[in-house]
This record gives sequence, structure tokens and C-alpha cells, in this order.
Amino acid sequence: MKAPICNVCLKSSDELCSMCEDKHESGEISDTDIKISRILYELSQEYTSLQDSDVKKAFDTEKVIVIVTEEGDGAKVVGRSGEIVKEIADQVGKSIRVIEKSGEDLETIKGLLSPAEVESVNTVFTPEGQTKKIVVDNEYEGKINISIDEFEEIIEEVTGTHYMLAFE
Repeated sequence: MKAPICNVCLKSSDELCSMCEDKHESGEISDTDIKISRILYELSQEYTSLQDSDVKKAFDTEKVIVIVTEEGDGAKVVGRSGEIVKEIADQVGKSIRVIEKSGEDLETIKGLLSPAEVESVNTVFTPEGQTKKIVVDNEYEGKINISIDEFEEIIEEVTGTHYMLAFE
């Protein structure tokens, strides 16, 4: 299993090696990355599908923990009938959302916004420069489990592009 922390740190319950500690102190990896990686590592002993999965990042939002995987690994982390994410949710006390980091930003965005559907992605020109605006039907406002600010922060970190979210 690939994770934001190294294999030695995955197996440790409390300590981080100097390399992972440096990443943690610099903000490259978060406490949530460490916690979710270790939970997934423990579960990989029972669920062999996790052993060849690649977890990129984990984000802790107010209502949900978002786990970002490599493209094609989302289903491995969810598990059959959602059994793996149910176990993770029980351990962390929050619901879990798994999204795949895709080569196409729009696919990653759709995963994070589900069940809402993206109506359009527009280029918007601001005094600071241009940005992308994602438009979702306003009937989905409040049904996504993450705030607009949380969405914009996660998508920017995952894709490297700043997107604004609008419900219209």
C-alpha cells in the first residue's frame, strides 16, 4: 500500500521517522494523513484489495473526511458494499468520502461534488487574474457535506488549479 507516510511509519503506532516528521512539520502531510494511512494499513491485513492501493491525501472537513486515491483505486478503498469506509468512519467518528485523483480535473471535481452534477465550468476574469468557476444547480446546495471554502481548498490542493464553486 502506498500512503502519504512511509512503510515504517505505517507500521508504527505513534512515532514518525525523521523524513516523515519533516514532511509533517512542513505541512506536506497532516495529522489526518497519518491517522487515515495507519487505519488503512491495519485494514489492509483483512482486506487484501488495500494492499495494492495508492492513497494520496486525506482532508478533515467539518462533516466528512475526504480520502484522495490514485485513479482506479477508489473502489479498493471503499470496499465491497462500502465495508472498508464504514470501518474507517466508525474509527474516526465521521463520514468518509473517497475521490480519485484523475488526470482530468473535472472527474476529480465530480467525485467530490457527488451527488451534485456539474452544469458548467467557466473561465472568470478577476483583478487578480483568471480563475475557473464551477457551476452546480442550487438544488444541491447543502447536500454535498462540505462547505464551499472546504471544496475550493481541497480541489486546489489536489489539482493545483484554483476553482470557485457557485450554486446557481
